Amino acid sequence: MRVAEIDTPALVVDLERMERNIATMARFFADKPAKLRPHWKTPKCAEVARRQLAAGAIGITCAKLGEAEALAAAGVRASVLVANQIIGAAKLTRLVELARVLPELIVAVDSGEQVDALDAVLRRAPAARLGALIEVDTGMHRCGTSAPDETVALARRLAASRVAYRGVMGYEGHAVLVPDAAKRKDLAESAAQALAAHAEALRAAGLAPEIVSSGGTGTYDLTGTVPGVTEIQAGSYVFMDGRYRDVRGDFEPALTLHTTVIHRRGRLLITDAGVKSLSSDFGLPVAFDVGARVVGLSEEHGHVLCDEGVELAPGERLRILPSHGDTTINLHERFYAARGDSVEEVWAIVGRGRFV
Repeated sequence: MRVAEIDTPALVVDLERMERNIATMARFFADKPAKLRPHWKTPKCAEVARRQLAAGAIGITCAKLGEAEALAAAGVRASVLVANQIIGAAKLTRLVELARVLPELIVAVDSGEQVDALDAVLRRAPAARLGALIEVDTGMHRCGTSAPDETVALARRLAASRVAYRGVMGYEGHAVLVPDAAKRKDLAESAAQALAAHAEALRAAGLAPEIVSSGGTGTYDLTGTVPGVTEIQAGSYVFMDGRYRDVRGDFEPALTLHTTVIHRRGRLLITDAGVKSLSSDFGLPVAFDVGARVVGLSEEHGHVLCDEGVELAPGERLRILPSHGDTTINLHERFYAARGDSVEEVWAIVGRGRFV
């Protein structure tokens, strides 16, 4: 199949760009003490995870239990960190079942009640193995422990349970998309110092963390060189998107949404891709390679304003760079993986909608 034959709206992966992105990140970590555990919330596709693992990733990070289940169901057998708290009887039952399948499964905790609930479910399923990282609030003010003594107390509680205490994690999400490099560096360093304080308190208490997990695409080269950090959870680098393109120039946009012009009125084009196929939580997406800009999205239609002299008629196509890849990908069932003008493969987005 040729790219021009794909029915629209459709997500198209530029394989050469994606492969270069994977290789660039792999090279950075090849000689570093810290290693890469890429975040699967971006691609949600088993084939992408396989390629990242083949390039040297030590495992995969998932945002939700449902994502980890989808990854395992697609046949990926790797160390998986669910970087989230698992709460409730239904999820805990699913968690134990997943632990029987994956070679290593780790979850985030930030309270004694969570540790007790995990311990109880493991006592009912003694053959299951499960690890935990204590999440530290390093500036996001979302989840996580606040004080080092709170983290030490939680580690002691883990050590006395059936849950394997593995270490700590933090996420400087408030820093990763800051365009100003100096400010981003300051925020990332502050977050790393906060995480290091908790790790040091654990060492002093005889509970040295095996894993110290942190970082994202916007800070991988900052947090990834902090002494003591063992792994980075970058995800968006594999495709990049419009928002991250404003922050990082070391990776290439490898994912575009192809849309068809269905109407033209003067300089205004109407396309067949609206908010049901393009997210706008990070702002409007970007027309990728023509003199035009997206000025609005309705349910089924995109509104694109052409520059003077740009001739695009109904039936012609545009490539759109999503402003936020993660949430746009979640709207689609498949990627068309293309090399040049040829579609080599069609990949299922098996993690879409797996937010439970």
